[in-house]
Amino acid sequence: MDIGLMDVIKNIAVLGVAAYLTTQLPPFRRALSQSQYRLRDKLVLICIFGFFSALGNYLSIPVLGAIANTRIVGAVAGGLLGGPMVGLGAGIIGAIPRYFMGGFTMIPAVITNVIVGYLSGLVYARYGVRNIGVKTALAVSFGAEVILKVMILAFSSSSEAAWELERVIAIPTTVANCLGVMLFVYIVRDVYQEQEKVQAKAAQQAMQVIHKANGVLWSGLTITSAQQVAEIIHSEIEANAVAVTDTEKVLAFIGEGADHHIIGQPFITQATKLARQHRHTVITNDRASIGCPVCSCPLTAVIDAPLLVNNRFQGSIKVYKTGAGIILPYEAELVQGIANFLSLQLLHGELEAKTMLLAQAEYNSLRAQIHPHFMFNTLGTIRAIIRTDPEQARALIKDLSDIIRRHIRPGREMNTIAEEMDFVDSYIRLEQARFGDRIQIIKVIDPEAYDQAVPVFAVQVLVENAVKHGISPKKEGGIIEIRVRREDNIVYISVRDNGVGIAGKSPAHLLEAQPMSQISAGIGIGINNVHARIQRLFGHEFGISIKSGENEGTCVSIRLPWREVASDDADEGRKSCYCR
Repeated sequence: MDIGLMDVIKNIAVLGVAAYLTTQLPPFRRALSQSQYRLRDKLVLICIFGFFSALGNYLSIPVLGAIANTRIVGAVAGGLLGGPMVGLGAGIIGAIPRYFMGGFTMIPAVITNVIVGYLSGLVYARYGVRNIGVKTALAVSFGAEVILKVMILAFSSSSEAAWELERVIAIPTTVANCLGVMLFVYIVRDVYQEQEKVQAKAAQQAMQVIHKANGVLWSGLTITSAQQVAEIIHSEIEANAVAVTDTEKVLAFIGEGADHHIIGQPFITQATKLARQHRHTVITNDRASIGCPVCSCPLTAVIDAPLLVNNRFQGSIKVYKTGAGIILPYEAELVQGIANFLSLQLLHGELEAKTMLLAQAEYNSLRAQIHPHFMFNTLGTIRAIIRTDPEQARALIKDLSDIIRRHIRPGREMNTIAEEMDFVDSYIRLEQARFGDRIQIIKVIDPEAYDQAVPVFAVQVLVENAVKHGISPKKEGGIIEIRVRREDNIVYISVRDNGVGIAGKSPAHLLEAQPMSQISAGIGIGINNVHARIQRLFGHEFGISIKSGENEGTCVSIRLPWREVASDDADEGRKSCYCR
């Protein structure tokens, strides 16, 4: 009896249609979407490819007392697409019905089916499923056919019958089975390509969510911010419902099930309770595992991703599906990535709040920084002149009260140059009452810079340091020069004195202007505080630089961006002046 190529190809066509329909099954797609198969996934693939191998026995054609079939296709395809364990399992399942069919080729056929399944799995282990193409499938399936025919010729109960059989079916079955394996691999690779497109779309969706949700949670997880996040995720991701919770209650819920997952009430699903308890993502495609106590709840699958800040549970993002919908691995990665991004936003908000509290503490510390010796010395000076010059004493008392009032009153963090100069004038008058002509002041201020924004006490701290560390240690005293100028969009403020300098206190001789970041010691707390506040308010390209030399004086410069501050007091003292 002759066997035609078309007879076997018809069987391959049936197998191909079945293979295509199988690739559409959710369990099969879920198993193939894993980057590394879990035991459960491998068992699913063993059953599927074993079924095809077993089916190949019943799509057989009797020939010369033997059977020509497509059994080997399921074993080889299973090994190529699932690995050694899948190939071996599929080969065994396909060999079982062949054993009971009998025939003089039964023993080599059964043994070969198991062997080629395992060997095909070794090819998977060597190259990986993503790198196995149609050419590789052709080579492996051809090799499997060669092994099968050698085994039949060597171990059949009738060698003459085996030879006659292979003379008739060798070429048709080799061509047909190679086509079958190639067709199977081609169909599955098409599934992979489809999944890659879906994953690329998912990555694009994640970028859209990240772009739209950027900054939403900086102020914390509230009903308003949670509602915004839920709306963004629901609009970008194909989900039947989206929810956002905090540690106890539902903050936002959009989609099916909103009638009993109510905003403001405690969350009721077991999945969220597990996510809170274990602080890890919960994924389930089972209604019972979701744990909603409402029997009519339509939600059947969920990914519940916690929002963690320093491993503290702050809430969760929940994406639901209904009906036959399932959570695929790439969807789980998508939602987990979004949850990680939102967790970083919550962390950013916490850090911002802590930074603001720290800055306020630094500001309050600077405001309260009226040295006791300055107070005592000033009061001693006022007491000394109150009888000889009451008018000057009254003026000094007013200056001192102005300084104290500015230090202790709550207020904004920024002043204008005009306001800062008023404060400096009060301070200098008090010091001149003590030191007399030993302290002289020069101010050269660009008139258009009077409205420039400057951190409160920034200039006063520099002048105080010049008096305390530069001029007062010098017997004959000295001059302090304050200059403010604008160049394009940059404002420069300098406080220069001709005092003793700071070279002896610093590890480096500051003969050239050095930024604060390069000066490790010898600089007072007040100047460091001002520098840090400037960089926090305006950025790291701005701040303080210092130039000093022993017995040559010191120049401390502030670099600020041009920025005006409206002030009722800005007009006072708006005069370009040169005064001693």
